[in-house]
Amino acid sequence: MSPRLTGDALRTPFTRIGITAAAFALGLSALPGMSPAANAAVVTPGDVQINEVYGGGGNSGATFKNDFVELVNTSDQDISIDGWMLHYASAAGDRIGGRLALTGTVPAGGTFLIQLAAGNGNGADLPTADLTGGLNASGTTGVFLLTNTSGELVCAGAACAEDPAVVDLVGWGSGATRFSGTAPAPGTTNATSISRVAATGENSTDFVAGAPTPAPSGGSTTDPEDPEDPEEPGQPGETREVSIAEIQGTGATSPLVGQTVTTEGVVTAVYATGGLNGYVIQTGGTGGALDFSTHTGSTAVFVYSSATASQVAIGDSVRVTGQVSEYNGSTQISVGATGLAKLDTALEPVQPATLTGGFPTEEAQRESIEHMLYLPGEGDFTVTDVYSTNTYGEVGLAIGDEPLWQAGDIMRPGAEATAYYESRADQLVLLDDGRTTNFQSNPTQPMSWLTTEEPVRVGAHPTFTEPVVVAYSFKQWRLNTTTPWESASTDGVDFENTRQDAPDEVGGDLQLATFNVLNYFTTLGADTPGCTPYTNIHGDGTNVRGGCDLRGAWDEGDLERQQSKIVDAISGTGAEVVGLTEIENSARLGETPDEATATLVAALNVKDGEGTWAYVPTAEAYAAQGLTGGQDAITNAIIYKPAAVTPVGGAQILAGDPAFDNAREPIGQVFAPLGEGADGESVQGEPFFFSINHFKSKGSADAEDAGLVADPVQGNSRTSRLQQAQALLTWGEETAAAAGVEDIFYGGDFNSYTQEDPLHLFYDQGFINVGETYDAESWSYSYGGMVGSLDHVLANPSAAERLTGATDWQINGPESVMTQYARYQNNVVDVYESGPFGSSDHDPIIVGLNAEFPAAPEEPGEPQEPGTGTDNPNKGPGNNSGTPGGQNSGNGNSNGNGPGSNNGNGNGNNGNDNPNKGPGNNSGKGKGNN
Repeated sequence: MSPRLTGDALRTPFTRIGITAAAFALGLSALPGMSPAANAAVVTPGDVQINEVYGGGGNSGATFKNDFVELVNTSDQDISIDGWMLHYASAAGDRIGGRLALTGTVPAGGTFLIQLAAGNGNGADLPTADLTGGLNASGTTGVFLLTNTSGELVCAGAACAEDPAVVDLVGWGSGATRFSGTAPAPGTTNATSISRVAATGENSTDFVAGAPTPAPSGGSTTDPEDPEDPEEPGQPGETREVSIAEIQGTGATSPLVGQTVTTEGVVTAVYATGGLNGYVIQTGGTGGALDFSTHTGSTAVFVYSSATASQVAIGDSVRVTGQVSEYNGSTQISVGATGLAKLDTALEPVQPATLTGGFPTEEAQRESIEHMLYLPGEGDFTVTDVYSTNTYGEVGLAIGDEPLWQAGDIMRPGAEATAYYESRADQLVLLDDGRTTNFQSNPTQPMSWLTTEEPVRVGAHPTFTEPVVVAYSFKQWRLNTTTPWESASTDGVDFENTRQDAPDEVGGDLQLATFNVLNYFTTLGADTPGCTPYTNIHGDGTNVRGGCDLRGAWDEGDLERQQSKIVDAISGTGAEVVGLTEIENSARLGETPDEATATLVAALNVKDGEGTWAYVPTAEAYAAQGLTGGQDAITNAIIYKPAAVTPVGGAQILAGDPAFDNAREPIGQVFAPLGEGADGESVQGEPFFFSINHFKSKGSADAEDAGLVADPVQGNSRTSRLQQAQALLTWGEETAAAAGVEDIFYGGDFNSYTQEDPLHLFYDQGFINVGETYDAESWSYSYGGMVGSLDHVLANPSAAERLTGATDWQINGPESVMTQYARYQNNVVDVYESGPFGSSDHDPIIVGLNAEFPAAPEEPGEPQEPGTGTDNPNKGPGNNSGTPGGQNSGNGNSNGNGPGSNNGNGNGNNGNDNPNKGPGNNSGKGKGNN
């Protein structure tokens, strides 16, 4: 989508992406439609403002060696910043840990460059800075705060924007929890910064991402790359008649920039409304099947002309006169009110381009089809990102038949994984709505693509029934609809509905599940002093934004919407034991211990029947260790069905271990399966130990990693997660041994993708990743336009012998955030629905296992002639007793339990271990071959 701001404001040619003080003097801080959103916590920028932020310094692919923050003085007087402070916090960190004392003067109408930490030495040197410091920023997401006082700044969420000492606050990237306005500024990469383009107090629209352009008070700016010398422009007033191909040339920029030209073409797209303010023309008769060995330049161009856009229609043959320019990386002609003429004789029609082999990954080939009409083929793309769809009307598409994967989910961290991570941009294209609207700032404007009738989900394959226009803006290649998006029935794109009303069968006598319930709190923000809400289109609170320890629903109505979805999801798993993460730690909040868990269980029993569900109480286990509850506002919990399993002993908690000082303590329980014997009496199966876990997140650095550049594959706090994995392994083994139990299952949100180092500690001890073993293509979470599994069930070797299957029920990971309770009535188009979809942001993982009930006594059969049973080398001497020829009769071929064994009568065959998937999962349940 280009540009981010509506109207003509961003069409003003700046010398840099960031805004200058002179531009503020021209009134850019009061752009129409850019007022701060109602009920948002806003820092109204003063005279000195944060103008640009760059956090990728020195990293792989970095533009510059150091991070930097650039300040700007928008007044006409020099301003001293002696005694001021620059603070930095990680995106979701609990505290503001870094600060730099400022000294110096920001000149009137000028900038002030603060050089920060260096990474690994990649990139160019910054221009000589006005001040240096050691703050180390994230390359993708974080928070900078500027205060006019010294000392530590203590605030959280919206409270930071309300602190009177805060002169400016900039949160950027999808993970930022502190920001000014309704949403953070766009995320960055090692090659991009965010630069200010307005000063409304709304981070999400005041900043855009682009090439970093540091400018010290001396005024010199280091350009990352020297631009190619353009050809000499024509004389003022001189007009050249050229083809569109001559305007485009065969390089990244037009050879005719700055020249006034006249050209002809067929109108293929019109954006008279929606903010793009123009239309696209393409040379008549071009398009169709393209061969990149001979096709080297585009035959289409964007006409920027708010004066004439409403005068044309798709299919018109026109002649335009205007000046050629490159805007935000896109070639265009700016045409005034008198620069359009319709041709009397129609040009030959344009054919949508078709591309053998799908959309190109090479930049030169993409450039050669810029602005051209294009009809993607079946299977050319897969939806890989819907996070910003509700904000900017963008749908991230991966080239090919699957979404983009997190590198750490499919390969071991290292050079290959890093290269894969850095190449993902080559595989990404944005499907855009032909608008510039920010739907978060303009919630009364119906958002694009998202409807209840046609959910747009990660992993779905779009079918294009109408052509699109290949476009480039804000460093992203895009496929624009040919007119501003209006409705799903007219947008020319059909998305397959990949929703699955029930999970795949996993087999077994009982099922385990793990489920992150996304901050399920029964203590409400509306009832708690200090809490501030996120609000919907009506100004009503939906969920807690900050100001207190709560993280969940704002009021009873919001809790009911959240709870009903979670209940439907848990009930729908069919599991008998479910481990929960991100549930309220009631004891920590001064409430009755396990209150939130008890409330959720009561709601489940309303749906599934009284007494169907119970929970594992934790108060006694904490009290035994001299504690009242866990260290975090969220905790773990275990719920179960008493008719299927019975707890053996009480809850076990790994409390007091310093490894979990920055995470949630594991909670475990031994269970014995329940069944009915042949005589109708209750029998118990083989007990197992199950613990639910929630490791340290990737979003902020731990003490060991503080000041280090985050690994782009494993993220922040790898050290903490390694320590937590080792502590869990030790504790789990000791706890199970003390209970006399051999079989161990660890479940939960490990905040580690499948092939990352923390999980390999478990694999090295013989544990298998059950989801990966039985469903290698599964994933439970989508972040940054890539998919992978943070949620896992791990089984030790003896537990693995009981497994029958596993599945990821994808009810949340593929969904837009707009399906969640917290986005209820967030836009005039409301896509909230009851049911399990959007009940969280993580999918539940479901595992099937055999209960291993004791074998019933066998009735003796009639004596028969000896048969010819054969010894089974895997099971010991053959014990077949049947007729000659080896036919089994009665219970003769029943084998003991073990990997892939059959326990049924008759001819049950032994399952074979699959070396690629782990233990064989055949389980004979009756007569015949299973």
